[in-house]
Amino acid sequence: MKKIIIFIFTIIFIIFLTFIYARLVEPNLLTVRYENINSNLLNKNAGKLKILQFSDTHISSHFNENDLKRAVERINEETPHIVVFTGDLIDEYNNYENKDNINEIWEILNSIEAPLGKYAVYGNHDYGGGAERVYEEIMKNSGFILLKNEKIHLEDFNINIIGMDDSIFGDYDRETITGMLDEDRYNIVLSHEPDVIDFLLEYDIDLFLSGHSHGGQVNLPFVDSLPLLAKKYTRGLYSFNNYRQTNLYVNIGLGTSQIPMRFMAPPELTVLILSKGE
Repeated sequence: MKKIIIFIFTIIFIIFLTFIYARLVEPNLLTVRYENINSNLLNKNAGKLKILQFSDTHISSHFNENDLKRAVERINEETPHIVVFTGDLIDEYNNYENKDNINEIWEILNSIEAPLGKYAVYGNHDYGGGAERVYEEIMKNSGFILLKNEKIHLEDFNINIIGMDDSIFGDYDRETITGMLDEDRYNIVLSHEPDVIDFLLEYDIDLFLSGHSHGGQVNLPFVDSLPLLAKKYTRGLYSFNNYRQTNLYVNIGLGTSQIPMRFMAPPELTVLILSKGE
């Protein structure tokens, strides 16, 4: 009987420690992931082009403006050439308590330094809960180019940056996106949801950047915490053996949604270093 009681209290203690860690510790463990990618399509003068991706800030009382400021300071420490944001800025805009000071968000984001540009796309939370009314204004005032089924060409590097509208609530159009791809250029596609790549692998996509999954956010046995369109590709770098040798990176985000916890999915920034292939 005594062993059973000890066992029960041990389990309770472990659950308590796990809860404290997931609620108070891991959400603050900002990590930076580095990936090196080579391509013969890049211009020789590209050098080592540094692209920094962040995603899923889900600004709320649990990831507030001070948290965002700390993340931006870390972004600038990496001295990226290009910064991309792959959606879900505010968690639930209708319930956001700092609407009267919404300028604080764009003032922080505006301090991100990227000499070759800052680019963003819509996520599902940038449409839902009234966020569609403010997201475009915030990103514009932040110095970001918001790509909604649109393309930017960086001629000096032979790179296209193509932004897809959100695949859940937006106006995702595969024909429009694939029509922007150039066979002789390095094509980077930004999409909030990662799993839609399965419908695009026959086209000229070299690098596909997405978020949405939160890496599961709270990873427990027998619990499926992955959202729609992020159940197959959940985190990190995936390489495909298609004719274009496409790479997909799924960033697991900075903030939290539904519950203010992370377990085995610490918040991250991604630094992708593009170089001319041999």
